[in-house]
Amino acid sequence: MLGYDLAASGIGLVLVLLYDGLEQWRGVGALGFLVILAPILAIRHIYGLYRKLQNSGRELLDLMVKAIEARDPYTSGHSVRVATLAKAIAQELKMSGEEVEEVYTAAVLHDVGKIHEEFAPLLRKESKLTPEETALLQTHSVKSAELVGIISSFRGAIQTAVRSHHERWDGGGYPDGLAGEAIPVGARIIMISDTTDAMTTDRPYRKRLPVEAVIAELQKYRATQFDPRLVDLVVNSVTIRRAIAEMQSLAVHTREGVSEGGSMRVQARAMSLLRSRSSWPKIKAF
Repeated sequence: MLGYDLAASGIGLVLVLLYDGLEQWRGVGALGFLVILAPILAIRHIYGLYRKLQNSGRELLDLMVKAIEARDPYTSGHSVRVATLAKAIAQELKMSGEEVEEVYTAAVLHDVGKIHEEFAPLLRKESKLTPEETALLQTHSVKSAELVGIISSFRGAIQTAVRSHHERWDGGGYPDGLAGEAIPVGARIIMISDTTDAMTTDRPYRKRLPVEAVIAELQKYRATQFDPRLVDLVVNSVTIRRAIAEMQSLAVHTREGVSEGGSMRVQARAMSLLRSRSSWPKIKAF
């Protein structure tokens, strides 16, 4: 906002100088002023429309995340918990404020692609997925990245973190088989946060694991599934251990508070907006 205010002040000063100069040159100050001001006002109007579109797109993505989680009380609140832990890890890594917010945003939206109806039967299925179903479900990270890319300001670090959040340190992940440092750090943080939340929440087939058991699992897959530096950070950080414990408590309260009627309404609204996405206005980013 400060940059915008400074730019606006600068433009105002330039317009005053131009008006005065045109008036002294040929006595056309008012007319020349209008000729110069008109395109500036047009650009300002277009920019305002662009910002409104960006904000609407972010709200839609957030709604999609809620719709996905509303399908299953066991995953309700999952994305926010993952994002909260991811933010804590990013802060412990001493990442910049902007980078921390990028990690948080990517973590909130990491599963947004699951809103596509083709995934619904797979997410509701209680028995083991077939190899074909598993392969289909694994495309969600690409579809999530595509949806995130709707917001031009999310293209780059946020979009790549979403796309790569199932890549493994040893190269055995998907969708691109990246390994080690080639995996964006945001994606590596989301991978460990995502897995931790899965272990610390109740599921139909098992109860949540205690914090010490979660830590043991992270150490077991250190340098295979997870970035070894991040595992060491989680294991040795009192702040992050406390955050994991708080995640467990939050998961229980969130699941108990899920309303079936509200879930259906959220899903219906999100699917309606998704179907209408092709009619959204297209404004090129500046």
